[in-house]
Amino acid sequence: MDNFWNWFCKFCLFAFILICINSMVGDLIFNAKYSFPNVSETTNTVIDPSIEPIQKILENQKFINASGEKDKYSLQLMANYSLSGMVVAKNDNFWFRDIMRNTFDDIALLDLGIVWGDLAYNKELLYEFINFKSKKTLGQARTLHYRWKAGVPWDAQYITSHVSHTHIIPANYNIMGGLLKIKKNDIVKIDGFLVDIYTVNNQIVARTSLSRTDNNATSRGKNGRNAGGACEIMYVTSLQIGDKIYR
Repeated sequence: MDNFWNWFCKFCLFAFILICINSMVGDLIFNAKYSFPNVSETTNTVIDPSIEPIQKILENQKFINASGEKDKYSLQLMANYSLSGMVVAKNDNFWFRDIMRNTFDDIALLDLGIVWGDLAYNKELLYEFINFKSKKTLGQARTLHYRWKAGVPWDAQYITSHVSHTHIIPANYNIMGGLLKIKKNDIVKIDGFLVDIYTVNNQIVARTSLSRTDNNATSRGKNGRNAGGACEIMYVTSLQIGDKIYR
C-alpha cells in the first residue's frame, strides 16, 4: 500500500509539473505572437476621459467572421461603440491557457476595467476609496471586482454607471499587441462594435450588454452560454494610448 501511495504521489507531482510547464509555454507563445505591434499613426488629439461612452445601435446587425486562438466564430454587430477613460484593471491571464480555456476565452482575449467621468480625473482619490481587480475565477467567470469604502465622494449609482468591464476581441494582431501594452492608469480610447458571439454552427457563446446601468440580473448578456452578465463584449478596430493609435 505504501508503494502504491508513493507512486501515486510521484505521478500527481509529475502531472502538476507538466501542467505548469504547459501553462508557462502557452503564456510565452501567446505573448510572443503580439510582442511587436506597429503604431499606425500618432495624433495631437488628447483623449477626454470625461465623456460618456458613445453607442449607436445598428439597424442592420450583420454578421462577420472572426478567429479565436483555436476556433472560428461569427460575431453579430449590435452597436457602434467608442469608450474613453482610465484603465483601472487589465486581465489576460485565464488560468492554464490551454487547459482551462473555454470557448469565450478562446475568442475574447483580454479584459479591461475602465472608468470615466469624475472617476477618471483624480486617481489618488479614486483608489483611496475603491479597489479594482479583474480576474477569472475557478468557476470560469471573468469579472471585475470592486467595492467602495464609507465616505466615498460619489454615490453608488454614479460609480456603477461609470465603470465598465469590457471583454475585448481584437480585430487583428496589431491591435492585440497594442492592447497588451496598456498599463494601469493609462488613458485610452477604444473604438469598434459591441457584439454577440456565435460558433460557426450558430450556437450562442455570449451576448453583450448594451447598457451602462444594467447588472447581472437585468442584462441581456446573462442569456449567453458563457455569458458576461452586464459586461460589454467589444470587437476593437482601433486603439489609442496617449498619442499613439493602433489599427
